[in-house]
Amino acid sequence: MKPISLKVWITWGVILFCLGVGSDYYFWHLLFQEKVGATQDAAMTPPQTEATATPEASETPADDSFISEIQGAVSEPTGEIKDNFLESLKACAPEVAAQAIATPEALMEYLQKSIGVKTEEVSVENFHLTLPDGSKRRVHVVISDNTNSTTKKEIRFFKLDAEGYPERLPLKGDETLKSLLAQGTQTRHEARLQLLLKDGSSVNLERHDQKVFEFQFANHGKVLSCRFKECLCN
Repeated sequence: MKPISLKVWITWGVILFCLGVGSDYYFWHLLFQEKVGATQDAAMTPPQTEATATPEASETPADDSFISEIQGAVSEPTGEIKDNFLESLKACAPEVAAQAIATPEALMEYLQKSIGVKTEEVSVENFHLTLPDGSKRRVHVVISDNTNSTTKKEIRFFKLDAEGYPERLPLKGDETLKSLLAQGTQTRHEARLQLLLKDGSSVNLERHDQKVFEFQFANHGKVLSCRFKECLCN
């Protein structure tokens, strides 16, 4: 057997070296970078999942707020309530606070008697009734303006079930507020009203019987907003 020459050994060594370098470049540069790129793209792409239906928020008419879902009434607050009425009144209406007014009820009385009411509009009323058999009823009155500048009054009648949830009752069409109220004994009255005062200021008021539940007093650029005695002056 003829011995392999040195030139052949060198030639095969160069060939094997080139194959090694080529393999290294392919596996560690081209192929590896493609895998890394694919992994990064997958990480940056959010996972595809089945779309879940989002229930639409139920729309509750604003004028139904007087008919509570439970027990049919807006209850008095429980626990400790923040009382910053006087502080907020001084910030928003210092000339009124100087009259030694200590409660929202006293403020409403002062505004109506001392400043005077130019116009008063009632937008919603709610009457709580107890019938002779002990069952509960609600008479809900919504008052709005027609296009011809006349007021429109819509009367809604509700009964309360055993858990206190209101259920609207159909009306024949000939009922009046007086006839519905005559069915039982009135135990509570709630109303929303808007007052335009003679000095140009105004009040949006929600009153439960003779107690002020919440109000907004717009006093020449400043607005005093209160629920019970927790207030904010803007």
